Amino acid sequence: MKNLFLVLLIVVLTSGDVLGQYTSRLGRFQVDQIRGCAPFSINITNANLITTGECTGGRPCNMDFLGTNPPSLPTNLFSFTYNTPGTYRLIVYYQFIGSDDITITVDPDLQPAFDVYTCSSNGVSIRITDTNYQRYFINFGDGSPIVNIPASNNQIAQHTYTTAATFNISVRGQKTNGASNCSPSVKPFQAVTNLPTPAFTQLAAIDAASAKIDFVNRTNVLHRMDIAVNSTNFQLYQTSLYNTGTFTATNLRLDDNYYCFRLNSYDICTGGNNYSPIICTQKVSLAIQNGSNKFDWQTTSTGVAGFDVYRNKAPYNLNLPTSATTFTDGLINCKTQYCYQVVAQYAGATSTSLEKCGTSFLINVPSAPAHISSVVSGAQVLLTWDQNPIFTSAEYNIFKSINQGTFFLEGKATTQQFSDNRFETNSQTCYKVNYTDKCDNNSLESASACPLVLTYTLSPANEVNLAWNSYGGWATGVQSYKIEKFSAGGSLLATFATTGNTLSDVQFDNVNQIVSYKVTAIANQASVTPSTSNTVEVYKPVNLYFPTAFTPDSKGPKENETFYVGGQFISKIELSVFDRWGSLVFYTDQKEEWDGTRAGHPMPIATYVWQANVTDISGKTTRHNGTVVLIRK
Repeated sequence: MKNLFLVLLIVVLTSGDVLGQYTSRLGRFQVDQIRGCAPFSINITNANLITTGECTGGRPCNMDFLGTNPPSLPTNLFSFTYNTPGTYRLIVYYQFIGSDDITITVDPDLQPAFDVYTCSSNGVSIRITDTNYQRYFINFGDGSPIVNIPASNNQIAQHTYTTAATFNISVRGQKTNGASNCSPSVKPFQAVTNLPTPAFTQLAAIDAASAKIDFVNRTNVLHRMDIAVNSTNFQLYQTSLYNTGTFTATNLRLDDNYYCFRLNSYDICTGGNNYSPIICTQKVSLAIQNGSNKFDWQTTSTGVAGFDVYRNKAPYNLNLPTSATTFTDGLINCKTQYCYQVVAQYAGATSTSLEKCGTSFLINVPSAPAHISSVVSGAQVLLTWDQNPIFTSAEYNIFKSINQGTFFLEGKATTQQFSDNRFETNSQTCYKVNYTDKCDNNSLESASACPLVLTYTLSPANEVNLAWNSYGGWATGVQSYKIEKFSAGGSLLATFATTGNTLSDVQFDNVNQIVSYKVTAIANQASVTPSTSNTVEVYKPVNLYFPTAFTPDSKGPKENETFYVGGQFISKIELSVFDRWGSLVFYTDQKEEWDGTRAGHPMPIATYVWQANVTDISGKTTRHNGTVVLIRK
């Protein structure tokens, strides 16, 4: 196959050199080169263009190659090497005719920049991108003639190898009037029969306006990119993807469209294309619904093996079919942000969509707290309750009503208990509870619960009559009430049970003057915490008993022959008896009885006044008085 050229190419000698001689400013000497790349060597080829015998052993010349005119200059030095780029003035000092000079230019040794493009049928195309030289010499490395290209924008030379093999292509630059000593730039090249099929590896949306596309980087192959919007006709999008494996597509509208891309290996020699399979983005949307998140996508199914849904950048729902266009996530927590992406699986490549994020919510009416129990302790009541475990409370609200008034907010709690330190047993106090769950939903209010308040009355015979309100805080109701009786020291004296709201304690007891009671409500549901009332303390008075008359002459009933004062719970008694003139006729502090005498002498029939100072077993002292009639027959 003949070589193809896009510009006029000049084939020259292998060296690319044009031999010449350059004359000094006054025409007295001649050099072989005046320009070249460092290191650059020149020779003074003739120092006697207009003279004879100069610059010889008999008449030596001083040679100043750097033009610095130092005090000491070499003589008859006809060759010199410049190692540093720059412009120099070469001066030759003759003995009889004066000096002459010529300008020497030393350029940096720059290797030319060029691109190598692979063509089919073992072809190659060279594009010179360098601008440092006026002419370039291309050696295709297969023994073919060197190609000479004059400097111009993006000059191109093409060549066809006879076999598919690896060659070293070199390009050397040369300036006008320059030597051919500049170093070449060398690149290896693999000639191929057919251009390789391009292949995508990854497509990933960066933001709503751009996407990063990765593909297999084929060295020296020129790639072009085509684009189609929503599966419409492909159009040329990027014309030059060379020696790279990535490209960022910009000015997209990924929220409104999906885009398909097609990569081709472009044969710059023939204009042919070798296309890859397509790869596409996805148009995605996220709808946050009550209790679920709905993630939708739209794209083409061409070449797609399946879809994977990622949640918060982690695999979540994999291997969805190619027909899938939506996914509903019901495994969510309210007030939590979730981010979703869909990844399309292609043969050897993936396409990852934009990430769509939203904060989930759950609108529901949680069930009310149930089984409110209460324990009264003085001016404090401790409330506890149960709650359906399928709901999670963020905060409980405790409402309070006094004497059937309107319920008002008494306090808040984060656990299933609340202590009210302003409880009063002398009023009817009731409570309700609701809560706000973690999703900001307010539950229904609980049933009203009125703590047990125990009261009592005491009969003249020291019988204790107890009464309390019915407990209504439990949906399953009260099974029974347990009444406990304690001594002043706290020892349990007795336990009673009833299903009503009253109890009379008629047990005779001369030992425990001070006793206390409390009532406990037992629920029908065994798992419910019992509710306990306040404790009431009962003080039983001494409750004296005494005769109003007696007959000390032994003629009446025997049990009425003396006067005495007695009663329950008496620890000590001082008894004094006075006649009608106020004279003391009898005194005892030993619980003795009066037999109607004074100093052994019988007292006359009369009405007498008595006075008793009584100390009970609790240590309390009281004064009592009365009259008694002494009768004789």
